[in-house]
Amino acid sequence: MNIIYKSNDQILTEIKKLMIENKITQRTIANKLGIKPQGLTKLMNKKNFGFEDAQKILSAMGYDLIIDFQKIE
Repeated sequence: MNIIYKSNDQILTEIKKLMIENKITQRTIANKLGIKPQGLTKLMNKKNFGFEDAQKILSAMGYDLIIDFQKIE
């Protein structure tokens, strides 16, 4: 799946979609990260959510975060 990055909110939306598509609960992800579900919610809602945070969550879901650059034509 390729996404054109526009904002961190967009990345969170895509992560949430993956969770729904794969029927993975926040509790399952939190358990894999060794945190409480509330901690995961806090992580996902933090103001400066970034790529490292996304990678942690995606890794717990069995995904890699791949960044690619494409020249605008």
